[in-house]
Amino acid sequence: MNEKKVLLGVCAGAIAIAAGIGALIYFEYGDIAKKREDVASLRTQIDTSRKLIEGTSSLEREVIVLREMTEHIKQVLPDTDNVNNLVRTLQALSEESGVRIRGLKKKDIAKEKGAAFEHVAYTLTLESDAFELLDFMDMAETHERFIRIPRFKLTAAKRKQFEEDGYAAHGVQMDLETFVYDGKDDSEPVKIEGYERKRDLLIGEINRRRQALSVSDYDYRGARGRRDPWVDPRVPVAGDGESALTVQEQMDIVQDLVERTQVAQTQWQETTNAENVIAEMVARADLEDMLASLEEDLRRLDADGSIRYVPSQRRLQLEVSDPLLEIRRSLLNSEGGRGPSVEKLREVLEAMNRHLSAAEYDLMLEAYRLVDGQLSYVENDPLRKPFVDELNRLKRLAETVLDFDQIKIEVGGVAIMHGVPSAALVNGRSVGVGDVVSEDLYIREIRTDEIEFVFRGVILARRF
Repeated sequence: MNEKKVLLGVCAGAIAIAAGIGALIYFEYGDIAKKREDVASLRTQIDTSRKLIEGTSSLEREVIVLREMTEHIKQVLPDTDNVNNLVRTLQALSEESGVRIRGLKKKDIAKEKGAAFEHVAYTLTLESDAFELLDFMDMAETHERFIRIPRFKLTAAKRKQFEEDGYAAHGVQMDLETFVYDGKDDSEPVKIEGYERKRDLLIGEINRRRQALSVSDYDYRGARGRRDPWVDPRVPVAGDGESALTVQEQMDIVQDLVERTQVAQTQWQETTNAENVIAEMVARADLEDMLASLEEDLRRLDADGSIRYVPSQRRLQLEVSDPLLEIRRSLLNSEGGRGPSVEKLREVLEAMNRHLSAAEYDLMLEAYRLVDGQLSYVENDPLRKPFVDELNRLKRLAETVLDFDQIKIEVGGVAIMHGVPSAALVNGRSVGVGDVVSEDLYIREIRTDEIEFVFRGVILARRF
């Protein structure tokens, strides 16, 4: 019995010991699993910290570059005052380039949350020809403050409008954009150890970033003789209008001028290669006759707008106008300080008189410009002074007539009765013979269909 109790006790103790050992092993395994989880978490933290440490260097370099760029960005981007004055800036650019602004509307753009840049945009409507538009765009996009033109839409001018007004009024609608830098931040900037030394090491990258923000300089040189690409260059084969020329007629006229210009070039060579002074004077006189005739024909063609066929226009410019200008320059250089010759003065005077007979006062001034600036050399020469005086008189006459044409004179009616001084209603005021209408302008004679005025000592009539 005792042995049986002892055996049971031993078995119970063994079972209890085994259960305790099992429980101990179980808890140890749980602790090992937790330790393993802690080890894995710690390794993740180590990897994250290692990546952070590795990225800190790159981030630090980027922060240094951006801090150094901040002042440059402030100089490039407009501030609030610059944006408020943007309308004035655009108006000044339009006046300088010649475009006509018809409308300006600000676009509503919501600012992105947290963005350091405020987007500002306008829609601009204007009229201009092709080269005025290019000039305006060049001025805008090379302005000291950043302005860009991301898009524009052009409606080409009608050919009829171009021919009637003398210039192309294309309709243009464009978007202009800029950005206002708002780098305000209430937080304190992070201190970077050895900032100046690290900045000096990054000076190459800083300069590269600054260069990328700089606007490339481009010297816009204007039309340079090119035609407006948005104006239809074609002309009807049969011509149109009373004074229109067919394409063939335009080609024939230009061909004749080209041949005469070639003769003038040959004559200039004979002038420069003359064996003596007498031969040079004779050759120069013949050359002056040729040049005067060619230049008069060119002025008439230009005033009439007769040459509209583009190939003929280009040939007229390259083979007639440019060579004649070069001959004139060469003549002027060869004359030195002697001024224009008697032959040249006589030819210009005759040309001005021919234009005067045809009432072509603007062409009179064009002819005068051939010697303008050279007359001071010969105004004291007894032989050439009479020509100079007459040229200046005709110039003043042409200027007076052209200025008179610009004066606004509205005649409301006239009253002419026998034995009673005549009267007229001019610009809403009753005036009679001898009365002053405006500065330098007074009534000389009143007739039923016209009034004679005296303007700057010249008698001129205005019909009504």
